[in-house]
Amino acid sequence: MDDSLLICLRRYRPREGRDSLEDYITEIFAWLLRNSQEVADAFLKTVMERVPAAERIDLPDADQEVTWGTQISYPGARLDMLAQWPGGALLFEHKVHAPLPAEQVSKYRALAESEFPGRAARVVVISANTGQHRMEAHGCLCWENIYELLECQHETLTDPAYQFHVASFLALLRHEGLHPAAPISHQAVAFYPVAQQFSERLAQALTPLAQHEWPFAERYEGRMHGTRWGRLGFELTPVGGPLKWMPGIFVGVILDGRDHLVSHRHSSQVMLNVILDFSHKTHDIYHRLPAYQRLVYQLRELSPTNGWTFYDHLEENRANRYHPLYLEIPLLEVLRGTTTIKEQREAIHQAVCDAIRMLQKDGALKALTDEVRQEAALLTEV
Repeated sequence: MDDSLLICLRRYRPREGRDSLEDYITEIFAWLLRNSQEVADAFLKTVMERVPAAERIDLPDADQEVTWGTQISYPGARLDMLAQWPGGALLFEHKVHAPLPAEQVSKYRALAESEFPGRAARVVVISANTGQHRMEAHGCLCWENIYELLECQHETLTDPAYQFHVASFLALLRHEGLHPAAPISHQAVAFYPVAQQFSERLAQALTPLAQHEWPFAERYEGRMHGTRWGRLGFELTPVGGPLKWMPGIFVGVILDGRDHLVSHRHSSQVMLNVILDFSHKTHDIYHRLPAYQRLVYQLRELSPTNGWTFYDHLEENRANRYHPLYLEIPLLEVLRGTTTIKEQREAIHQAVCDAIRMLQKDGALKALTDEVRQEAALLTEV
């Protein structure tokens, strides 16, 4: 083994102004990675699975040595942990309870591009919860993911001493609430008093937006409905009937996904949603329309490059035909950097305008609305 764990921790010196828990966990975790290639290989594989396919790098071969450094200084930055091997490097930023500024991760990305000649380098965040994740990182994990990985590896370890250290680290993560959430999680207890106000504050931000001008090709009416069907937000509906949703457009968040049959999505973060809604009378018609199929293809192509996630509920076994098409983006990312309700409202407005422009591109939404309106008129005449 590479020294003993206690000797490794004896060398560690807490830095003034830093939460020593973050560095303490980092030192122990790095020691575990140095002293088991099996654990290190499993960890590297897990990390790379969190990196988008287009940005993944080749992991080290079995005969290539991986070094695991901690508190590595570079001009204007200090890396919590650094993994290096011939041809590759991973720069880690570890967080427990402290916030993680986007600028800090951007600085690490600049280091990854400039300080590792001959190596493909990526930036990875490991944090207590997904709210600390940053889009600027190449990949993000939570400490509970590390817990699950080590718990699985612990069952196969043969070295009693190393097995003891892994068990001790797992106990530390449990003690700090960094394990998979219990029914009453540490995070839920810590933030519940603030979270109670979330719906009310979000409604304050969204209500005036219902009457905003939106970049549609025809006139829409906006109406704030508060919370119903498990969602909080407002609806935008085209004027001129004969049905309400041809389609209608919902803007807001889903607080309870059971009605929409989306409880399996985004259980660990709140998403800002732009959802296309269709009236019941159109359910056997709209998905067959050429304009609908073109819009689905268009959203699938455009959404990744615009920061949104596209979701087609009709691909599910239990499809919800009322609410088939979703554009989703983490609400936390939309609100990042805002300090007043006015700034937050404007950030939401700008994000939704971007989504509407995707819907509107090449007249796609208008063409769908016209086709649905025409079919709906025939239905109401019968």
